[in-house]
Amino acid sequence: MKLLTLVVLLFSAIIVCQAENQKFDNYKLYTLYVEDDEQAEELHKWYSSGNLDFWSYGMLNESVTVMISPELQTYFETMVDEVQLESELVEENVQALLDHEQEQRNLHIMNKRRRPQKEPAKPTVTETIDEDAIDFDHFWTLDEIYHYMDRLEKRFPNLVRVMTIGRTYENRSIMAITVSRDGQINHTRPVVFVDAGIHAREWASHMSAMYLIHQLVENFAENEDMLYYADWIIVPVVNPDGYVYSYETNRLWRKNRNADNVLCAGTDVNRNFPFRWSYTSHSCTDGFAGKMPGSERETQSMMLLMSQFARSIKMYLSVHSCGDYILYPYGYAYQPAANAEDLYALGMKAAEAVQKVGGPEYVVGQASGLLYLATGSDDFIYGAYGVEYAYTLELSCGNRGYGFIIESEQIKTIAAETFEMFKVFGLHAGSQKIIKRP
Repeated sequence: MKLLTLVVLLFSAIIVCQAENQKFDNYKLYTLYVEDDEQAEELHKWYSSGNLDFWSYGMLNESVTVMISPELQTYFETMVDEVQLESELVEENVQALLDHEQEQRNLHIMNKRRRPQKEPAKPTVTETIDEDAIDFDHFWTLDEIYHYMDRLEKRFPNLVRVMTIGRTYENRSIMAITVSRDGQINHTRPVVFVDAGIHAREWASHMSAMYLIHQLVENFAENEDMLYYADWIIVPVVNPDGYVYSYETNRLWRKNRNADNVLCAGTDVNRNFPFRWSYTSHSCTDGFAGKMPGSERETQSMMLLMSQFARSIKMYLSVHSCGDYILYPYGYAYQPAANAEDLYALGMKAAEAVQKVGGPEYVVGQASGLLYLATGSDDFIYGAYGVEYAYTLELSCGNRGYGFIIESEQIKTIAAETFEMFKVFGLHAGSQKIIKRP
């Protein structure tokens, strides 16, 4: 292991220099099969040092997908041999994947421009937004997402409210939408709190949140049972700066865009919540937790929103991508949650709902036991605000099965499968009681 330790030290400078890398020519993707604790520990060391980028996660005896830079290729192969990791090369050139995805986006834009425009007989203010934004065969821009939310508020004022819960370092709004049959949340019914896009590059999460909004509002009649006993708060893009940056500049960007760090911009917002927060010194790693707990504007905005509705929130769902996992607290330690059996049982119902519609088999379990030790938003809301049902959903990786870059035709499929989970969690939340203040 001495060689590997030396490698990490020698190449820390390379990682620093490449923190703003926007091209990924000759970066390779590998599927690794982790069979024992020693292998898992070595992978986590590489990840913590910034030398390994996980594209999907897995438990022991399961596969994980990792990306390796050209500079580390030889040393990665040495590490694999030393710890006897079974590996399979699944993509020679990551940039080719990114170029293909960009071609799909360009094709969508071209088709949209060629499509004949319908002229409404009586144009109204509420119909000025392009109806073409309402499809799930392309990844929406931040502007499309926010325009759609505003449009729903105008069209369905008795159901929808849109609010700005904070502003980012680049002065973008962090938007939340509430859906309630009373028009606003008044603490008379349990609340399901859903967030997505805390990690910028996990675009399937953003789209699954938008699909949920679409179903709750525009297909209200078909999904009325989800709103009869529960209200919904949804933050589809927790990390707007990061999302725009991943869309326009660096597709694989994960963090926010806080530029205060000395070496590299950005903090992993999910690691910044002040519950069992753990300091990470290397700001150039994807998992940098920030200079102090709760330091990030996105984190503060989410905490404020959570505190505002803490009494009514009976279900918390943080949507990520990818890995086919339904995870519950705790992630920071192997200590089981007090209601672990209930969390597992409900998680299994959600997993079964996905399989009933032909989706993949989701694995349900405690985050630290299935993946690796790390704190996050679900640990925070469970530990700090006592929300008894809190989950992180690592969505399907799509047909390729190994990363963030999914085919456009898979967007709606994954979103619809996720919606089946939302149904299960939402109906359970509706059965919970709100403790009234004395």
